[in-house]
Amino acid sequence: MRRIPFARPCFSDEDLDEIGRGIREVLGSAWLTSGPTVEKLEENFAKFVGTSYAVALNSCTAALHATLLGLGIGSGDEVIVPSNTFVATANAALYVGARPVFADSDPATFNIATDSVQAKISRKTRAIIVVHLGGNPCDMKELTELARDHQIILIEDCAHAHGAKYKNSSCGTFGVAGAFSFYPTKIMTTAEGGMVTTNDKNLADKIRVVRNIGRAGYGPLEITELGYNFRLSDIHAVIGLAQLKHVNSYVGERNRIAGMYNELLAKTGKIKPQLVRAGNQCSYYAYICMLADGASISRDALIEKLREKGVMCSVLYHPVHLQPLYRRLFGSKVGTLPVAEEIGRRSLALPIYNRMDADDIRYVVDSLSIFLE
Repeated sequence: MRRIPFARPCFSDEDLDEIGRGIREVLGSAWLTSGPTVEKLEENFAKFVGTSYAVALNSCTAALHATLLGLGIGSGDEVIVPSNTFVATANAALYVGARPVFADSDPATFNIATDSVQAKISRKTRAIIVVHLGGNPCDMKELTELARDHQIILIEDCAHAHGAKYKNSSCGTFGVAGAFSFYPTKIMTTAEGGMVTTNDKNLADKIRVVRNIGRAGYGPLEITELGYNFRLSDIHAVIGLAQLKHVNSYVGERNRIAGMYNELLAKTGKIKPQLVRAGNQCSYYAYICMLADGASISRDALIEKLREKGVMCSVLYHPVHLQPLYRRLFGSKVGTLPVAEEIGRRSLALPIYNRMDADDIRYVVDSLSIFLE
């Protein structure tokens, strides 16, 4: 029986040699925390995305948290977020004392629905965080116009969107800031880490202070803000520099894999893939799909059957507003979000990773077909 993992980081022998040399240099320098290697990663990542500044942190969660702090969002403010996301997107609002307000999803793209965002705007709304789910760009034209018309801050959660593009412009360049993840399953990794991209120098400077215990540098400097230990180490940055060079090729390969999935799954007639709008480039952090109406097996039962065949699928996310914490905090005040809840019941993410070969893709689809029939 084959064993096909859900995700797998990609390192060539050349990458491993380069990373090994880089780590030895960092260790030999006796400076292990955020230093010149982190600065180089920030510079290169800003160029890659197309923003003036990039600030490295130890996670995407920290990137979102520090961004909201840097923007002065806090108690009494509301932040609109999709419910169909990782819980950190909503948690970031709670961390700063704001209230997350949940919006529903688009049934085709699975991304945040603009009409739902519109309906959730109130006089307390300070920001909207949009999530490019699975690396699939949101409708940034509609969302940027909506934010501008209501004078609301727009932030992009780009945890999945390294190399993703909306109409030839990189995700992470539309809002006042973009927050990226370098977790091991992501398009590129630093083992643990994150990055904020922005064209706002004042915001970048504030985030640098927030990530470093509230001080602008190292040593016995004044503490000017309530800060956190959100630093990324130079050792992690060595891995990131090696990975960043390959992002475009990684995204190209993932699109090839997704194209093969699309072709093979269309023959089953029982799986609905996430729709990528024409003119956009999805990074395919995950290949997300939904069981079609009238499927004879539940999503959860299907995932268990696939695991028995060695195929490691995943439920990408359960709707945040249905999580016990958020039920306890807000109860029935959230209301229902029918599309997000349906996606939460019927969607699954299939294995996708660089160097996944055609035989493995066919094995996944053949295994799916057996249980769907």
